[in-house]
Amino acid sequence: MRAVISDYSEENERYVSVRNVQCPKLTKNEVLIKVESVSLNFADVSAIRGDYHSLGGEYFIPGFDCAGTIVEVGENVERFSIGDRVVGFPNGGALADYVSVDCNLVYNVPENVSFDDAVAILSIGITAYELVHKVAKVKASDKVLVHAAAGGVGLTLLQLLQKQNTTIYGTVGNEEKEKLIKKRGVNQAILYRKEDFQKKIMDLTEGKGVDIVFDSVGGEVLEKSMKCLASYGKLITYGHASGTPGQILSTDLHSTSKSVLGYSSGQRQHDSPGSLRVSAETVLTLLSTDELDVKISEKLNLEEVNKGFQLMADRGNIGKIIIKLTDS
Repeated sequence: MRAVISDYSEENERYVSVRNVQCPKLTKNEVLIKVESVSLNFADVSAIRGDYHSLGGEYFIPGFDCAGTIVEVGENVERFSIGDRVVGFPNGGALADYVSVDCNLVYNVPENVSFDDAVAILSIGITAYELVHKVAKVKASDKVLVHAAAGGVGLTLLQLLQKQNTTIYGTVGNEEKEKLIKKRGVNQAILYRKEDFQKKIMDLTEGKGVDIVFDSVGGEVLEKSMKCLASYGKLITYGHASGTPGQILSTDLHSTSKSVLGYSSGQRQHDSPGSLRVSAETVLTLLSTDELDVKISEKLNLEEVNKGFQLMADRGNIGKIIIKLTDS
């Protein structure tokens, strides 16, 4: 089968290419999916640049979200059958013609939802849904700041927060993204390259700050976010796209009763695979009833995968990048 391989060159540098490799073998609790579509995530870029040591070894196949049709089931699998249309979370390996996935991390795709849309919303939708409803537990009275608001999770957060009738502030890097998030219902867009978001938030809230910050950037953004957080506020960190960790002083927490909470859907998948099912099925249902939508910016074939990775690394995409494994 074809697969995207991330390997080391003779100069010990990572590179990506498409090769023919053996089809994966199933364990008793897995299903084998014939992959139709893969959604790229920043986690793929992080894995390729060597941030995930668990994916080490001679080479690995990136890709953490996939959609397709089940062609084989393990002997202990009862929930699924051959021919089912599904999306799933493999632990890497999605960027291939076939991938094996733990059945607890596989979900049925509604008949009126395409593979592309299902895989585009899977990871970002689960993350956004759990951030709003399980981690931050957002209330209608909350003022909320969303960083990277035009990203995949960011745009989904905006839709879910609108349903909660919250006041939403969003940071973006350019005017095109500003227009997009305004259409998605943000109350105030902040161009972080042109104005200091910390100062802007404090001005907009009359010096009080926001109740909740959703941050996937880390570094200086996380540090400044603490300073525009209201007393009793919550800072939710779920990534560090900047590549650098932020530093928080304990005095910033106890003196104003602020809290910092972390979230990783990957950790949830590892520790308790079945625990994401309710959130996943809720998101797919909201998508099927047009209560959520997902923006796809690019659809590329497997041989164009490097273009997709580069767009992700350069923040050049607005919406999800889909890699097509078939012509359908």
